[in-house]
This record gives sequence, structure tokens and C-alpha cells, in this order.
Amino acid sequence: MLTPIFRAMTAAVVVSLALPAMAQFGKNKITYEKFDWRVYHSPHFDIHYDASMEPFLDELISNAESAYLQLSRDLDHELRFRVPLIAYKTQGEFQQTNITLSELPDGVGAFAEPAQYRMVLPIDLPPDRLYELVSHELVHIFQYDLFFEGYLGRAIRSSPPTWLMEGMASYFADDEDNLDRMAIRDAVVNNILPPIQALDVLSFLTYRYGHAIFDYIETEHGKEGIRNFIFEYRKNLISNNVEKAIKEAFGYDVETFNRQFNRFLRRKYFPVLLEKKSPDDYGKEIGIRKANVYTFSPTASPSGELIAALSTPRLELDLIVLAAEDGEVTRNLTRGWTNKYRTLETSAFSAKRDLSWSPNGDTVAVLARQENQWPLLLYDAVRGKLTGRIVFDDIVECASPAFSPDGQLVAFEGNRKGVVDIFEVDLQTREIRNLTADDYFDANPWYSADGKTLVYNRRIGEHWKLFTVDLSDASRKTQLTFGAANDVQPAYSRDGKRIYFSSDRGEYGIYNIHMMDLASGAVAQYTDVVGGCFSPVELADRDGASYLAFTAFHGGTFRLYRMELKQPVARVEPEELAGETEAEPFELPLTLRADETSKGPYKLRWDVEAPYVAIGVTDDGTLLSDAAVEFSDLLGDQRIRIIASSVSDYANYNVSYLNLGRRLDWGAEVHDYRDYFLTRSSSGSINRDQTYRVTGGTTFAVYPVSRNSRVEGSVGLSEQSQDLVQFDPLDGLRFVSASDRYATAGLALVNDTARYQSFGPFQGKRFRLSTTYGAHLSGDFEGDIQEHRIDLRSYKQATRRSLLAHRVAAVINTGDRWSTYGFGGVNQLRGYEFRDFFGSNIAWTNLEFRFPLFDDLRFPVISLGDIRAFVFLDVGAAWLDDSLWYDPAIGNIRFDPTTGEPVEFKFWDSDESRLQDGRGSYGAGIQLPFIGGLNLNWVWSKRLDFTQIRCDTGGCVPESGASGGTRTDFYITVDF
Repeated sequence: MLTPIFRAMTAAVVVSLALPAMAQFGKNKITYEKFDWRVYHSPHFDIHYDASMEPFLDELISNAESAYLQLSRDLDHELRFRVPLIAYKTQGEFQQTNITLSELPDGVGAFAEPAQYRMVLPIDLPPDRLYELVSHELVHIFQYDLFFEGYLGRAIRSSPPTWLMEGMASYFADDEDNLDRMAIRDAVVNNILPPIQALDVLSFLTYRYGHAIFDYIETEHGKEGIRNFIFEYRKNLISNNVEKAIKEAFGYDVETFNRQFNRFLRRKYFPVLLEKKSPDDYGKEIGIRKANVYTFSPTASPSGELIAALSTPRLELDLIVLAAEDGEVTRNLTRGWTNKYRTLETSAFSAKRDLSWSPNGDTVAVLARQENQWPLLLYDAVRGKLTGRIVFDDIVECASPAFSPDGQLVAFEGNRKGVVDIFEVDLQTREIRNLTADDYFDANPWYSADGKTLVYNRRIGEHWKLFTVDLSDASRKTQLTFGAANDVQPAYSRDGKRIYFSSDRGEYGIYNIHMMDLASGAVAQYTDVVGGCFSPVELADRDGASYLAFTAFHGGTFRLYRMELKQPVARVEPEELAGETEAEPFELPLTLRADETSKGPYKLRWDVEAPYVAIGVTDDGTLLSDAAVEFSDLLGDQRIRIIASSVSDYANYNVSYLNLGRRLDWGAEVHDYRDYFLTRSSSGSINRDQTYRVTGGTTFAVYPVSRNSRVEGSVGLSEQSQDLVQFDPLDGLRFVSASDRYATAGLALVNDTARYQSFGPFQGKRFRLSTTYGAHLSGDFEGDIQEHRIDLRSYKQATRRSLLAHRVAAVINTGDRWSTYGFGGVNQLRGYEFRDFFGSNIAWTNLEFRFPLFDDLRFPVISLGDIRAFVFLDVGAAWLDDSLWYDPAIGNIRFDPTTGEPVEFKFWDSDESRLQDGRGSYGAGIQLPFIGGLNLNWVWSKRLDFTQIRCDTGGCVPESGASGGTRTDFYITVDF
């Protein structure tokens, strides 16, 4: 995959000297850590790990070899190669990996890839979850071996459906928990039963349906049926004929498979619908009641009249305050888009709390992600101001803040050197104390009303249980709940006599609200729903009645409810709980210890990565192409890339080396770049022969100041051959070939804060400012190069799926020697031919309103989805040095025949209040997604009026330039 930052670095001076396209953006993927890589050779794996992970190496070896033993038996297959496993100590370190140059979203917990059969994962998980994660990614490695048989070309040509790849991995890893089952149970009872042909999108439900498909196959056809299906699909891999594989494996067609699979899901989950209730049977919904808007993680004010919660009113996560009585939003504390942090941190979907309201004030605590840190943010809920920010230098992946009763301390979950404990920070002194200090995974802290104890979650075996710790003596810990169930998100009542929590105890493993009476030890259940209920927090009493706020998952959305505590739906007395046994500790099938003789340093080894190919078409039919083959070391830190691209018949080549092992990225490249600009004869025929060529090499460095900003610098040598435009009073336009050599230096500042949806950027700004200097060394024409570029793009969200996009761009030459560029067409200046104008200076602006047209357009044969539309206004111009202007209408430099002097370029006709030598257009278009981020575009445009200067022996006079009729164009490219 070619990422924007790599394009920016490898292009260096070549782009700045030769291309008017102005596109090298992208957020920075920063290597914050200095990794000291080691390798351990186990029987089936080459485990790559940082030296700081030595204490966890035995566990990692045992996980990998245990997973291999289990999967090789289940699949009846042995891998024909050793598996490179690249492990990181934390999720934050994992997200710095250079094995993929794309930024990893927060939801990506690990990945495996077929190019070098690598597994890449963090180890900061409870033991059972780590084993499931290793198993899941190892299933993918087995899939690559079974399906692709060691051939990268086979992997590139094939495209197995997402449900098959991820569902199979989830099934064999057995990694589905009750939170996962909650999502598919809710989908099934809400009659969301898509055919398997529709499950090729990357979404959480695709994973869950994929797992369920393999459950169904096992139920109906046994484990042997699963193996038969896998091997039948392998026969049809290249054609991706899942239907034939189903027919051959099971003896019936895909329509029958869909019907029986749907029947299987209904039989499994519909009884739950008949027995259970909806959350609104227990309480009143008080969150934001809009479709696809989540409201969750409540925390109550001291009076109980206000609730702070997380919500998604405008796509990004916000911290809101609402009235506990009716749910009216009183303030959005993080309203609007911000670059102060990457995102607010939420672990609610892992059954953890996210917010805390100070018991004696108006301060709400929330954690955020910023760069490689998880700062604690303190908001004034009344004034809506950020009042405090605390950074934890050596604690990462922080979650679940909780205020002490006096509001002076905040407890939170954090990872310090690979161990997850509960910590406490003093808001005044910033001192930090470890409250649990053990080898268990701890989460969800909550202070008692008197501040003497803290209730929290500890992971035992495969379950979360409730514990308390004495804050005066952290060694005194007490276990409150037992048995094979998850008891999560504990919260003391206001009087400290009860603990509310969410638990999946019960026949179906559904999370419901429970309460433990600390005096008697009895446990009461207050909800019994189809989906799940979470994050209980006590509100103020009203008219003698007690109330709770809680989050419920229902209809595919997390929503907020207020419930009066009436008679519980069930109650378990202490004597009944006495029979609960301790949850079994998790044990791996194999327990291995590292052999010192199998350790060694990391050794550089090169291998080929997946190639990249992209093709586009301009509005005049000119073919654009871009292809790359890349070699990298196993860690992705060092790369050699060979790029070949073309515009029409003009081919370009670039070979580069890049080192990404530290924060400062550096490299070198050699290039040979060819391009053209158009001229027209007086008869109107088009000439594409006026060309230039740049050959040379550069070294470059890129320093990411932050995730959004970077500085790029380069130096090099360049040889340029070009047809220079000259004006002669007798001959008019003429071209003189010149070849010169330069020593070049370039500097650029790049900033990119754009946010994206599936249809592209929709909020934020991107700019690139660059300057290039070329000192003349030798050649036909003396004179130095001085070229300056600006490209500013902004996106303003209008609705959830529409936006206003704006671009301002320019290339300005101020040196003695300048290059000439083509301009016009595509999405630069629509309504004109591709590169209809040329000049050594170019400036243009585009304004677009982009909006959805059809989500799904069905025809008898095909169905088209995600069709969007736009209306636009384009204005721009190209001119030559000394204000010369090439007029395509006459195929020459415009000059006055009576004086022999050129007529000076003039962008705007102030007398007529319209364009003169500038050009503009407006119109509308329809856009369909294609492949590789490209879009199919049909555009209808009309030219803006302009003043046409006519020169003859009588002089030069202005005339009205006819705008002409509506023009229709088609092109394939990317949006700006």
C-alpha cells in the first residue's frame, strides 16, 4: 500500500520541480519508541520482541506454540514455513509498527498479512484473551498457507470474502465472548438477517455473522463439514466461487444455505426474545434519541440532577451533560472538532467505565488519546471549560477514571511496563500511587463513600470478578464475587452500603444490572433484557424512591436510561451464593520456557511486499497509471521501493530507500521523470510534443512534529532537459531546447487534520507549503531555480454525510530558470480540456458541495451503492514568466502586432467585472466508488463568461468571451 507520507518522502524534489498535481498529504505515523529488537526461535515461530519484553517471553512462547498445536490438529494441517511473530509490549507500541505504513485505527487489535506470513500483535491482554488473539491471527496464517500455498501472486489475485476469513479465524480461535454474542443476538431478534453474499464488508457484525456461519456448519455437518467446505473453497479460490464450494461441500445451493442459516439463528436466539424484555420496560430513555447516535458511560453530578455521558451527536465522540429527569442536553463540553487530542478514550465496549463526576464539585474526568499519551482531562461541567490536563509519562492505555470522595484524587486503570494495575493521582501534587500492585489485570475502580476502600475488577481465569482494596494497606484485598460469570463496572451506592454492577450471570450470558448488599451479601437483579445493560450509577432519590442511570444495548445502539429501583426481578441469598466456586485460573495447553541458546539479535532480511497498481483516466481520455513493487525488512523499518508511473505515453521511474526505524525518517532516491504540456496550432490541432525531463537523485529527511504536522527537507543533484517557451516579436511563440544541471535543496511544511468517512475527507484542513532552490551548475542557460508551492484544502461538515470542500493551490516561479506545467481539466478546471493551458505559474481554486445521492440503486442485473453527487465552482489561470500569456484560442503568445509587444496577462477584467485571462466553470457531477480510492466521475459543466482580447493590425480590443453550452466529461481519479 502506498501511503501519503511515503509518497511525500520519496518524491522529494522530483515532485516539487516537475508536478503541478500538488498532493502529498497524510497524517504521520510516528515511531516514538527506540526498539531494541531480539529474536527467539521456538519450534514453529521466529518471535521478534523488544528487549524490555524479556519478562514476558516465556508466556509468549507458550501462547504461540499452544495455539499452533491446537490449530494444526483442528485443521489437520502443518505449515510449510516458520511463522514470523512480531510482538509489542502494549497496544500503543503496536500502533507504531511499520509493517503497515497505514495508520492503525484504535479498533485494530492485531493483524496478519500474506506477503511475508507475519503475525503482528500486542501482548497487553489478560492471559485468556492473549491466547485467543494469538490463535485468531495464527488461523489467518494457516488460511494463507491453505489457500495461497506460498504464492504471493495467488494471494493478490484472490479475494476471499470477509465473513469467511474473519469468521473462520474467530471460530477456530474460539474468541467470542458474551459481549460479542450480545451484538449478534440483538441483530437477529431485530430481524437483521443478511445473506452471506452481503457479508463482505469490514464491520463488527461481519465478524459475528462469520463466526455464526461456522457454528451453523458444525451443528448441521460436524467438524468434518467445516474441513470439507474449507478445502472445496480452496479449489475455487481464484474465482471466489463461494456458491460452488457450498454446493460441493453440502449438496445444496447458496439460497438453501441462507435459509437454513437464518433458521439456525432464529432457533438459537428467538427464545430469548420471548423470555426477555426491552430496556424501556425498566426505565425511561434519557439519552439522545436519534437514529445511529450512541449515548453511554453515565456519571452523575453530586445532586444527581445532571448526568455526564459520552455520545456521538456529530460522528465524533463528545462529552455531554444532560438532565437526569428528561435527558435534555444542557451542554456539550467538547462541541466542535478539535486537534487538542486525537479522541476521547472509551473502553465502554469492553465493559469498562469512562467518566467520573467529582462528588464535591462540577468537574468531570475523562481520558483522551493524544500522540503516544493518555492524558487525564478535567472539564467544568457548568462552564464547559477544560480546567486541567494531567499527563502520565510512564503509564499508557489509561482507562476508567474515578474521583475520590473529596475530589482531590483520581483512580484509573493503566499499563506500566506491561503490567495493568489501578493507579491513583493526586490532582494537586501530581504524585502517582499504585493501588493494586500485583500481576493480575485490574480495571474499573470506584471509591467508597468514606474513601477507605476501593472496589474494582480483577481478571481471574476467563472472568472479571469484584474485589476491594484497603487504601490504607494495599496488601489487604477482598474478593466479593465468585463463580463462572463476569461481574463488571462496580459502583458504590451513595451511602456505601451497596455495590451496583453489571453481570452476565444467567442462562444466556446476558449482561444485566445487579446489586450486592454489603451487609447481607445478597445479590439482586434489576433488569432482564434481550441485549445488555451496563454502567449502573445511582442518582439522587426522588420522593423517597431510588433511581439508577444505566446504559443499554438495544437495536444496534448503546442508549441511556433512568430506572426507578423497584422490586428486583430476581434475588439470590447469601446461602445460595455460598455454593459458587472460584473461577478457574486460565492455563495454556503448553507451558514452555525460553532456551537461552535459541535467542539472538535481529538480523536484516529483505523480502518482497505486496505490489501496488492504480489506473486513472482524465476527461480527455488520457491514461494515468501508477505501479510499485517494494522490498522491506521483516519489521518494515527499512524499505526499497521501485515506482513506475505514466501520463499518456510519458513514463516516469523512481527508486528509493527509506529508513523508518526512528522518529526522524530519512532516505535517498534516484528518479527519471518525463512530462508534457499542450500547445495548439492556429488551426486548433493539439500538439503534445512540448516536453521536459528531470533526472537525478536526492537525499531527504522527514521529521514529524506531531501526528498532524511534519517538516521535510532534501538536497540533491538534478539534470533537466526542457523545451523553454520564448517570445519573439517576429515569430511569436517558439520553443528552445535546453539541458542544464542543478544542485537542489527543498523544504516543506505539511499539516493534515482531515477526518475521514467511507466517502473520503469530511472535516478538517490540509496544507502543504514548499520551496525549492536549484543552483545552476552547468548547461545551456544560466540562471537558478526558485519555485514556491502552496496547496490548502479544507473540509467543513454540513450534515452527517454532506460537506463543503475548498482548495486553493498555486505554483509560482521566481527564479531565472523556470519549468512549464500543463493546467486544466479533471478536478482542477472542469469544463476545459486536460492541460488546456500551460505556464510557469499556476493558481486555482475549487469549491464543492458534496452530498449523498443514492445509498442503493438497484437494476435487474446489478446493484450500485454509495452514489454521491457534487456541485462545484472552479476558477484558475496559468501564465508565463514576465506576465506572458499563452492563448489556446490562437495557439500563440498574445501580442499586439502593431507594436510587437506582448499583451500583459490580466486575470480579472475590472471594467466588465468578469474574468479576462483567468478561466472558470461551474456545474454538477455524479460519483461512484471504484477501486483503490478512485472514483468514477460524470460531470456536467458550463464555463464562466470572460473577456476575450482580439489583436490584429488595428490593435487589441476586448470582446465578450462566449461561455458556450454545457459540456459533459467522464474521468477516473481521486477527490482533492
